[in-house]
Amino acid sequence: MVKKIASIGRGGVGKTCFIAGLARVLADHGPLLLIDADPDQNLAEAVGIDMGGEGLKSISSLLFDVKAGRLDPRIEKAPLAQKVDYLLSRQGLYEGDRFDFFSLGTKWTEGCYCQPNNILKGLIGRLEAGYRYVLVDSPAGLEHLNRRITVSLDDIFAIIDASKKAMDNALRAKRIAEEIRISFGRFFLVAGHGRPGGCPAAPAGDSGFECAGALAVVGPALLQREDVALEPGEHVQPRPAACVGELREVDV
Repeated sequence: MVKKIASIGRGGVGKTCFIAGLARVLADHGPLLLIDADPDQNLAEAVGIDMGGEGLKSISSLLFDVKAGRLDPRIEKAPLAQKVDYLLSRQGLYEGDRFDFFSLGTKWTEGCYCQPNNILKGLIGRLEAGYRYVLVDSPAGLEHLNRRITVSLDDIFAIIDASKKAMDNALRAKRIAEEIRISFGRFFLVAGHGRPGGCPAAPAGDSGFECAGALAVVGPALLQREDVALEPGEHVQPRPAACVGELREVDV
């Protein structure tokens, strides 16, 4: 049975780092799908995927190509949904030895993210059954919850810094999920890099939060490859993919 896990929180608290680190932990425990739902699209780099080098594009970039008419002539007259499915299957989904990956991506035209989000929602619904774990790196803020790209999650991890705003954000996120009926099992707090000292005491009242510990960059790592072949004089920029060293043991 698939287990879906999402990170949420304000900008810069460590959501992407958390998902990258969790992917490193879960990659050897069954088929794993990583989803970058953040238009700023940083998860690929955090887990060692070179999107351009792999010939991959985000959902938003593929939509941009469709609207610009940059298509295989064989599908020019196909309905939009078929065009998108065709392109996603060939250029949108990264399929690796340890995990698969796709991203929402940056939208290069004016207007809302309604269409890319609807495609993302449909993709999750179609693909999730083929995986043991699905990890979602969410954008900052709260609006993405209202878009309801998935109707159920097993675990939500709210990454927080030392500000009151971060805790308020977690409380609002939990209420939104409850109000719009996103089904979820557990709701964890994780202290991000900007919160020394770990998780705070639980907020007043019955918040339903559990403390999962604190993020810690425990060393540079490339999730994808054990080693990288380099030309003379080349260097690899290490990526902090291992970021969950100080989390308490959580059964996921």
